[in-house]
Amino acid sequence: MKDLKAIEISKTYGVKQLFNNVSFTIREGEYVGLIGPNGSGKSSLMEILAGKDVADSGSVDKPNDFRISYLSQEPEMKEEHTVFEAVFEGDAPIARVVRDYEKAVSLLAEDSMSAHHQKEYARAEQEMNAKDAWQAEVQFKTILNKLGIHELDKKIGELSGGQRKRVGLAQVLIQAPNLLLLDEPTNHLDVEAIIWLEKYLSQYKGSLLLITHDRYFLERVTNHMLELKNGNIESYSGNYASYLEQKSEREAIQQRMDEKQAKLYKNELAWMRKGAKARTTKQQARIHRFENLEQDIKQSSGDEPQLEIALEGSRLGKRVFNLENVTLEIGGKTILEHFNHIFQSTDRIGIVGKNGSGKTTLLKMLAGDIQPSSGNFIIGETVRIGYYRQIMEPFPEDKRVINYLQEIAEEAKRKDGITVSVTELLETFLFPREMHGSLIRTLSGGEKRRLYLLKILMNQPNVLLFDEPTNDLDIDTLTVLEDFLTTFQGAVLVVSHDRYFLDKVSQKLLVLDHPSGPALYYGNMSDYLESDLLKSEVSTSVNKKVSSEYVPKEKQEKTKLTYSEQIEWKSIEEDIMLVEEEVEHLKNEMTEHTSDYAKLAELQEELEKTEEKLTNHWNRYEYLSQFIDE
Repeated sequence: MKDLKAIEISKTYGVKQLFNNVSFTIREGEYVGLIGPNGSGKSSLMEILAGKDVADSGSVDKPNDFRISYLSQEPEMKEEHTVFEAVFEGDAPIARVVRDYEKAVSLLAEDSMSAHHQKEYARAEQEMNAKDAWQAEVQFKTILNKLGIHELDKKIGELSGGQRKRVGLAQVLIQAPNLLLLDEPTNHLDVEAIIWLEKYLSQYKGSLLLITHDRYFLERVTNHMLELKNGNIESYSGNYASYLEQKSEREAIQQRMDEKQAKLYKNELAWMRKGAKARTTKQQARIHRFENLEQDIKQSSGDEPQLEIALEGSRLGKRVFNLENVTLEIGGKTILEHFNHIFQSTDRIGIVGKNGSGKTTLLKMLAGDIQPSSGNFIIGETVRIGYYRQIMEPFPEDKRVINYLQEIAEEAKRKDGITVSVTELLETFLFPREMHGSLIRTLSGGEKRRLYLLKILMNQPNVLLFDEPTNDLDIDTLTVLEDFLTTFQGAVLVVSHDRYFLDKVSQKLLVLDHPSGPALYYGNMSDYLESDLLKSEVSTSVNKKVSSEYVPKEKQEKTKLTYSEQIEWKSIEEDIMLVEEEVEHLKNEMTEHTSDYAKLAELQEELEKTEEKLTNHWNRYEYLSQFIDE
């Protein structure tokens, strides 16, 4: 068995101890989710396992031939390398064979008459046959295609942060190591790519350690959970739902134990107050027991601080944004065209679409950062915007945490009308007093995000625009933020790829890349993904006011097949067989066109449609078979 063992690992960052003597095992074939509060040391622990950092004490035990690939939140790649060179960098045998073959194909295409290039191509092709690497090449190109990586000749230095993250993800997936270490792999992926990655990882042949805020992703990929908290690590079998259930049971048991301990402490305290003299060995032992109990009670009674968001917003009128015949364009791309809609004070809207569909651009227009190309964009008189940007404003790294907020105000008002100081606010946002004087550069990425959120809310906005708020925030913070947004007295518009977050926060979706144009869908993200809206023209077009409501058809109860269904039943098995043959044919054709990216992408798309058709046939078969009397 190729297992990795972390043995009594400790790590301190500055004056803060991240973890102390933590031990755990990642077994072969295990998919592990690593969760914990921001600043608890999740990324630091992963870097130690990857060999990118060194623990203060402890060791990592693994077999000599054990290969690890690590995707950090900001992958490090050579600026001068092309995307192709970065993706195929590494020593994985199959990846190296495919890399050499692709390079030989490229060189031969540039100069087909070169004897040297012909020889290199023949050698590379022979190696591909010897290693049976043709199917791997198809798989690698599928990975690149699904992650939206097409310009393989582009330099890494020319890529955005999101593009680098996707290249880094492709790199580690193609290496196919014994253990994949993935730190927030869903950041910068659209929903379609996330769903594909879920399926890919759930069938991965090696082991996986995953840090993510995406709770649906954790639920569908993992079969084991590790929670890093207060310097310790707790292990839970099963996926995220199992973790929640087991954690709840553990906390209930702990509460009962604490209650018994408190009762025993009370009895011991009464005995001590009677002035018992420690004259005998028995009495001395009881005094020692009291002192130990007192220490335990102090530790257990110090309930873990919980994030609290209770700041008051300012008054808001009924209308927030009014878009009249608005056209919005950027870089030659049209985001909105003659678009009409009124956003109101009670709106909870998720703005969704593929990467590049213009979600961030739309938020920037609503925030007043950019102007529409044409039409009227009217902002309500009482609107006070709080804009949580995906790319934060630069932090003054050498400024202290408390000074950063004091530039906004010395105090703020909560929903209950009580005025609180900046110091108290920081504590409710899980910044203990000893951190108030810390320099901002010492904070973790998630802690900076939390500080940024607090600064925005201190301005008492009544309209909140959130652009990918789930990036770099831990699950506990997101849970509290979700609760805050559902009760917020104002409008909330959210751009996010996190399906769970959108399900909790939004009541309807603005779908920017719908085939008939930007369209409003009434329902949450999960409903939308399962609906026919993805495939049909349901909802409104850009030329009409966005007001059409999608209502799913009610299922009719039935006991037997209709005449047309009886005809369908007679031929459905043959239909399934024909589609299965079509799937097999497309797979074979893909193998024959491994060097033609354009053709391969075309075949991949056709294969997906055919496989979906096959799935629909099987679903139909199962449905009809319910009404067949055997």
